[in-house]
Amino acid sequence: MSGYKDLDSLITPSLLTLIAEAQVPWSKTERLDFAEVAANMPNKRFQEACKASTARDALLALSRLSPDATIPPSLDLMSFLPPPESPDFPQQCYGLQCLLDQASRVLFDGIGGRWQSAYFGPLARQLAGQWYALPETLRPDKWERWRDEAGVSFDYWIVMQTLWSAPFLHAEDLGSQRIGVILAEVTRKTIQTYSGERDPYHDEREAILGNDKIFLQEVFKGPIDKFGPRISLSEWAYWWCMIKDAHWPIIRRFGRHPYRNAILGRDSTEEEKEWLEATGHVAEAPPDIAARIREDVEKGSWTLLGE
Repeated sequence: MSGYKDLDSLITPSLLTLIAEAQVPWSKTERLDFAEVAANMPNKRFQEACKASTARDALLALSRLSPDATIPPSLDLMSFLPPPESPDFPQQCYGLQCLLDQASRVLFDGIGGRWQSAYFGPLARQLAGQWYALPETLRPDKWERWRDEAGVSFDYWIVMQTLWSAPFLHAEDLGSQRIGVILAEVTRKTIQTYSGERDPYHDEREAILGNDKIFLQEVFKGPIDKFGPRISLSEWAYWWCMIKDAHWPIIRRFGRHPYRNAILGRDSTEEEKEWLEATGHVAEAPPDIAARIREDVEKGSWTLLGE
């Protein structure tokens, strides 16, 4: 129980507000230049905020609850948030999800990447499952709630949509991926209603959902590569909907993300090896890190996070 008390002093409203606002460091009410938004991803301000804040201490404290990265059954992540009815809930929930799913990527690389994939990612998925199960009017991702309670612009809200579904997309089961695809489609319809512009990927969607290589082929290029420097809100947002859809075929084919095998100390099947070769081994852990993790896996141990 003392570990949970320590967490209460670390996972604070001020930290979660800082994380949320650093993740979307744009005006909440003005129109945004989406060429500038696209050019600033990955978000350096978010990276700096993570490193300058107590985010690392909070994540380390969470890791100490479970020396083998098993999610503690008594850990209720919603307990760190205000009630879902509170007007502060959407931003605080976004901050906590970004702490688990995104700050952990910024703060822990190398052998710590095993913790990110095996522990913090599943924790983020647990939290996402909790907010997704809320009544529609209380869901923290909803445009209507941000518009009516926080008074933000559609531009600001649409930038947030890149990450609300991230824990589902990072999970390695089709149930989670199905939610990710549903959320992408909801976002797509909301964009079309708002902008009146048709999704340029609409006619390709079935092909995208069947192409298990398109995610790694497209995600590192960014939307400007597709639409050019005068990219609009709808073009930027539709590109992200395509990227979300592109996770589905990988899990449908393999039941997991093969590029995570090295960071998790897993053996790749022959089929996965061929796929990794075809995709240029993008996003894989380097051989020296993979070897250290493999040693831990074979010993049945976990190197403590931060050591």
